[in-house]
Amino acid sequence: MTDKKRVWTRLEPRTQDQDMRDALTAPIRDPMWLLSRQWQVSEFEGEDAGSPIRADLSMAADPLSQVDLRGGGPGVGADEQNESDDLAELLGNGPGDPFPYEGKPLEAIVEREQVMTDDDPPARQRVEAGQQFLRILSEAGYTDSNGDEYTPRDFPAEYRLDAPDEALESPDRRYVDLMADRTLDGTEVARAIQSAVDDIDALVASSSESDVASGALPLPNGGSRTRTFEGCIETYYNWYVDLYEEPTGRTGTAWDPTRLEYHFAVATGDAETESVLEADEYRGGNLDWYAFSAVDESLGTATTDQTTEWSKTVLPSQITFPGMPASRWWELEDTDVDLTKMVAEGAPLTRLMLTEYATVFGNDWFRIPVESSVGTLTRVTDLTVTDSFGVTQTATSATDDEWRMFMHDLPSHDEPGLFVPPTLGTAWAGDPVEEVTFARDELANLVFAIERIIEGPTGRAVDRTELDRPAVSVENVFENDDPDEEYLVLRNTGEDRLPVDGYVVEANIGGTTTKLHRFGQYTLGPDETVSIYTGRARPDEEGVVGADEPDAVLEPADSVSVRNGDGRLVRRKLLTGPSDALADYRLSTDVPDYWFPFTVERGQEYRLRQSLLLDADSLGLPVEEIPRPLGEILNPPDDYLPAGEEVYQLYDEEVTRSGQTVTRQYEFARWLDGSSYLWSSRESRPGDTQLDSGLRFDILDERE
Repeated sequence: MTDKKRVWTRLEPRTQDQDMRDALTAPIRDPMWLLSRQWQVSEFEGEDAGSPIRADLSMAADPLSQVDLRGGGPGVGADEQNESDDLAELLGNGPGDPFPYEGKPLEAIVEREQVMTDDDPPARQRVEAGQQFLRILSEAGYTDSNGDEYTPRDFPAEYRLDAPDEALESPDRRYVDLMADRTLDGTEVARAIQSAVDDIDALVASSSESDVASGALPLPNGGSRTRTFEGCIETYYNWYVDLYEEPTGRTGTAWDPTRLEYHFAVATGDAETESVLEADEYRGGNLDWYAFSAVDESLGTATTDQTTEWSKTVLPSQITFPGMPASRWWELEDTDVDLTKMVAEGAPLTRLMLTEYATVFGNDWFRIPVESSVGTLTRVTDLTVTDSFGVTQTATSATDDEWRMFMHDLPSHDEPGLFVPPTLGTAWAGDPVEEVTFARDELANLVFAIERIIEGPTGRAVDRTELDRPAVSVENVFENDDPDEEYLVLRNTGEDRLPVDGYVVEANIGGTTTKLHRFGQYTLGPDETVSIYTGRARPDEEGVVGADEPDAVLEPADSVSVRNGDGRLVRRKLLTGPSDALADYRLSTDVPDYWFPFTVERGQEYRLRQSLLLDADSLGLPVEEIPRPLGEILNPPDDYLPAGEEVYQLYDEEVTRSGQTVTRQYEFARWLDGSSYLWSSRESRPGDTQLDSGLRFDILDERE
């Protein structure tokens, strides 16, 4: 047997030249191979189509002419507004009439609501307005006989700030105690001016002569009505009504509380070229062109400039994007985008469409730049395109196709248009002064509106989850056979003082009521107590009172009750011990007092009706004392509600399973001409709340 040896020889190139240009060019010796590859992928199956090299455009621009706010209910008519002598009656509630557009940002027009013309503006705004009135008098040189500037004390008491009647948090109480009766109430000054000067609005608008009622102006004590003072009146009233953007009875409001969104429409062009675009689901925050839909209607005769028409010739440019596939076969591409990673099993349809556009149709689109002015509806009336072969074609509108973008199909025109609304790029929004969350409680089969934040009487945001309203409670009852040794303790559980004038404390003994004490003028401070002794002997110290008829009544009493000055029961404490039963019966559980139910009303469509909550804390209260909402979101004015409805109702579909949150805040913005705008706005957005209120009825709690 012969043993053969195996030999391997490896061939490898070794360059003998220091110049690598020939190697880097990677030449191909057979060009036919390239042609065959192009033929295999059908690259030679092209069309004799040229590229666009010229576009002749004819344009028309219709300026924004009218605005129609369509929120709320029946609204306030112009006749009612003219008959009113009160500034607070210049309401912007309900829908108004279409009114001319005056060049303001559209958000400020649509979202604005009453602030200074409200029935009860916040105390801080009142104080600041009063300070502004004094500054205007000082700068104009209107002084007293000694040449001294006027102070709030120089004005009648009705023009000075009054303390609010409602309960306040500690910071608000300190502010009111400091400012009450020491500062001017700017709102009362403005109302006095509006009542005294019949044509005050025309006066500040045109500087015409005014007809001032005798003795009705807010003059300081000893002051006289002079031309200087009348000029100050004009200046102040003009400043007051222009401080905030606010609706009027003529303009109405766009907020629809039944839908938790804004509803309005705008018109462009004049009577012959009018187009109406409606935004019926704007929820606040960011207003743009896609919020509008063209509708086939008219807002009436428009007073605006004529439509602007012009023509231009431009060079179309191809649309590109980062990572776009190269249009030529033998061209190296960058790695900015890896389209192969976009397509996977179960990929959404939109990804597949985007991939197809990038790989197949990406180089078929060209851009023709057109400048469109803010606040106009721009229409392309004619477009002629010339390609590289000299062929000229007139482009037709894509409105007849099933797919379109960045345009409105206008019923009143043969061509489409793009509306560029006069909206803000940036607005500075403050922290919410009011927040309400609408959420569904599936177990209780209710929708609850949780009023988390409200705007307090001074204008400060108040957290209702931490608000302790003043209320009297029976803290302790010390029973004894000796009437001089027994007493009970009442406590104010809130963080504001509580007047208990006329309150009556009673003891119930076997069905018989015995009055222990009736308070005269007495106020319990925050977390303050008062002890009521039933006997004649009692400690001589502050916070101790005696019974009207000394007797030992607590020891045999079944309960102790406290009634207010109107005789309504405000608190009751049982004194008898528990029974020997195995379980305790509860008629209802309790729910926080800032939760408000909406019950289902079945009619032609499901509605959610605002109701009162009867739980463990409110079952024994009179209807007038059952907790109610304190903010504006859950207290829409009657004119916000649809005609014929007296109770606030929501459409059922507006509260989704995840809930809906509505906030109210103040916004400030600068406009194109440098002017500033300040207004109160709302924003509605989907929530993330699924709650369980724990509301139950007829409950047996077994004892351990």
